[in-house]
Parts: sequence; structure tokens; C-alpha cells
Amino acid sequence: MIIIPVAYDSFSTRSMATIVKTDIKIFIDPSVAIAPYRYNLKPHRIELEELKNRKKEIVELSKDVDLIIITHYHWDHCPNPKEEHFKILYNKKLIIKDFNNYINNSQRRRGKIVYEKIKDKSEIIIGDNKSFKFNNTYIEISPPLFHGIENSVLGYVIGTYIEYKNKSLFFGSDIQGILTNYTLNYIIEKNPNYIILSGPPFYHIKWDNSYNEIFYKNIEILLENTKVSKIIIDHHMARSLNYKEILDNLNEIGKNYGTEFLSAADYLNIKNIQLEANRELLYKYYKE
Repeated sequence: MIIIPVAYDSFSTRSMATIVKTDIKIFIDPSVAIAPYRYNLKPHRIELEELKNRKKEIVELSKDVDLIIITHYHWDHCPNPKEEHFKILYNKKLIIKDFNNYINNSQRRRGKIVYEKIKDKSEIIIGDNKSFKFNNTYIEISPPLFHGIENSVLGYVIGTYIEYKNKSLFFGSDIQGILTNYTLNYIIEKNPNYIILSGPPFYHIKWDNSYNEIFYKNIEILLENTKVSKIIIDHHMARSLNYKEILDNLNEIGKNYGTEFLSAADYLNIKNIQLEANRELLYKYYKE
């Protein structure tokens, strides 16, 4: 199993686009977006250039994929029908989040629009709570998981478990860390070797610090009860300026269990640049 982060907040703009290679090629959440405002600033030209380049890369990498998985209908995870890279969904086998059930109104509308655009062009499977076998690759789609805390107004996402030969991966999409017992127990039951998580949005004005204790407690329970050796924790968490410090705190916990926490950039052995988190510095040091 080969895991390739394509675009993540730690080294790009908003995204969790990931390719997983087994005896098939899988592209999970092949999209990328950008924060319209951060620190009351519009995206810097460097961010916009990065966004444009990553969209081109996603289009190129999608040409030979066997399967695309869409975990929910936020545009940093699902291509926007108004964008050129939406066409990567044509003539493909797709596993997508149910857009009628366990979904909020915004995502329901978006999901239906996406479906109408691709229903005659692609093979579409509603994935929620189903399992599949492609060649020797086993894929299990979770039941709907909360997009963050329990009863989140942001709705639900689907998690993806992939098993090939003696290795396994759980891709957590926008679960924002592990903030509910249901999500925690589901991942423990899968007992993966590797996990990819959207970390908590510590930076967000609506983030309640009381959730911190839940997050760290659940992380420790996870490590106590699984064999996971690497956890890529990125996306929302990489929008915090103290992202490196948070990773260090997690690795203090992880070293007791033989588990490493890293950004997608760390995993690729490239620099963490956190464009969105550093937008003020981009305006300060680079001409617009």
C-alpha cells in the first residue's frame, strides 16, 4: 500500500486530496479550495497560484485512477461543478456520500447538484455503511460520522477503511480529530496500521476549548486500543499557527505507544508552509 498526499493544508491550500495505491489506484476527496478571508485578508497571490497548480495536478493524477471516493460535499473535498477539475468525475467509478440521508441542508443541495451532473457519465455507488472488494483490495465505507462534534451543524461525512495484503488505512476526512465515542469506537474496531485525520479546528472562533480534553483523551484511548503506527493529522489543524507545537504534544503521547503523529508535509518529507495560517506574513513579505 502506497499513500500519497496530493494537497493538504500543511503544504498547500484547503484539501485532503489523497491517492492510495494497492492493486488499484484510489483517489479520495480529489479537490482543493481556499479560505475567502483569513485575518480579514483575501487570499494572497501565492495562495491563488498554489490553488491553480494543485487543481491542474489533481486533473493530471486523476486520468488513470480506478476509483474516486467523495466523503462529503464541501468543495475542498468534492470538486465544485463550476470548476474545471469537476470533469475528473466523468467516466469513472465513484463511491459517494449519500446525499439524501444523514446530511445537512447545504450538503444535500450540493450533493444533488453533483449527482445530476454526473449520473449519466459515471458509475455511481452510494457508499454509506457498505463494503467492497476490488481485485485484492478491501474497502469499507463507514456509517455517517459527525463532521466534528456530536450533532454538528456541519452534518456528516463518511470514513474510508482500506485493507490490502497485510496493511490497512483509515481515512477520517472532516471528523476534526476524534470527538465522538461512535467515531472512536469505529476506528478502534477497524484497528488500522495508518490513519489520516482532519485535526480539530483550534484556530476557529467557534471552537470551544472544552473540546480539547475530549480530543486528547480520545487520542490516548485510540492508541491504547489499536496497532496504529502513523497518524497524519492535518487539514483544519494546520490552519493554526502553533500547529508544530500541537504535533509535538501529540508525539509526547504517541511515543508511549510507538505511534508517530505527522503532517502530510512531514510524511512527504517537504516543508510545512501553512499558507492560510501564514496569510498575514505573505502580505507582509511578498508583494501583492
